[in-house]
Amino acid sequence: MTSVAGADGAPFIGIDFGTTNTSLGLAASDGSVQLAALPGRGGGVSTTWRTVLYFEPDATVFAGAPAIDRYAETEGEGRLIQSIKSHLSSAAFTRTMIGGKTWTLESLIARFLRGLRAAAGVPDARRAVVGRPVRYWGASGEADDARAVERMRAALAAAGFTDVVFEFEPIAAALRYAARLDHDELVLVADFGGGTSDFSLVRVGPRVAPGDPSAILGTGGLAVGGDAFDARIIDAVVAPALGRDTSYRDAFGAVTAVPTWLFARLRRWHHLSFLKDADTLRLLDRLEQGALAPERIERLVRVVKEDLGLALHQSVEASKQALSSGDATRLSCADLELALAVERPSFETWIAPELDGIDAVVGSVLERAGVGAGDVDTVFATGGSSLVPAVRRRLGARFGDAKLAGGDELTSVAWGLAARAHQLFSGRAG
Repeated sequence: MTSVAGADGAPFIGIDFGTTNTSLGLAASDGSVQLAALPGRGGGVSTTWRTVLYFEPDATVFAGAPAIDRYAETEGEGRLIQSIKSHLSSAAFTRTMIGGKTWTLESLIARFLRGLRAAAGVPDARRAVVGRPVRYWGASGEADDARAVERMRAALAAAGFTDVVFEFEPIAAALRYAARLDHDELVLVADFGGGTSDFSLVRVGPRVAPGDPSAILGTGGLAVGGDAFDARIIDAVVAPALGRDTSYRDAFGAVTAVPTWLFARLRRWHHLSFLKDADTLRLLDRLEQGALAPERIERLVRVVKEDLGLALHQSVEASKQALSSGDATRLSCADLELALAVERPSFETWIAPELDGIDAVVGSVLERAGVGAGDVDTVFATGGSSLVPAVRRRLGARFGDAKLAGGDELTSVAWGLAARAHQLFSGRAG
């Protein structure tokens, strides 16, 4: 690709800002699309970035893969901020103090986006098509969704974007699939993200006009994604190894159960930092002193005090990925001396409630559109959790295995958003 800019020099970009990973697509003036090559871990190159920020004690800020590298190099001396997208719909979280400075949620996201744009080599980009889920994580209704969109719009403005269009993430994925076609199809796009799963029933193909709203027959989503699957592994395997369901002797010598709310914080990256307040640290010291299962409680204390949440969640995610290709694996975290057996049949039992929720939303999308499963030509499954065998079996049971298609699971949305940016901004003055 020789150019990623329109006639006025402004690039056509699509931003897939995810709970766990973010990617950026670049469209050339001729409409061809490529994924931005971003700095990866350990000096490599990647088409995705972890959606994280790392603040060093001297206020230096790193974003994406460099943030994780720096966090590891400094052994967690600073503060790692993760899963910031998951707070967008919440009225409860507005700001936090980092290094003596107040950061709003919008300013945190803006800082990440500026780092992403610079790393992608388009620091002057001011217009973009930005993905959004059908239902934001944690949103209980339209008001929460509207709040999330407005906060995201404010973050983009703070990052310097002046022309922004939001597009449903599964619609963007549909554009990626449509680029392969020489005929029209009715497609159900199933986009499984880190925090949400979204579904869109769309007519795509060469005879469908770009952006035609009548081509979208139905949409639906729920706050279930890869993070929820990880949480099930933590509940079933990790939490017991860190002292859940054990007891300790309190200050009066009485045997008391270790509080279960501590382990709820383990389920999500962005909740682990909440355990470092003074009251909880005092509780952890008390648990460690009186633990009846000291080895397990020591692991829990180390996770909190040594900021091992990242290493722990990476181990959980790695075990989940291994179960996509094998029937059993070991969840290994060297920092905590953990080596725990995890089997696919058990994992599929743990995530059955999430799979039932996905089934219900898919059924609702079809019902509202007045479309039967037999009328759908293809199910295009994208996102990391689309590779989970149990997810694919549920889709196959409804539509037939022969209709399942995939590819570019982590980047199809960014590709489609960039293609949409070209459709919308081509020929427009910057």
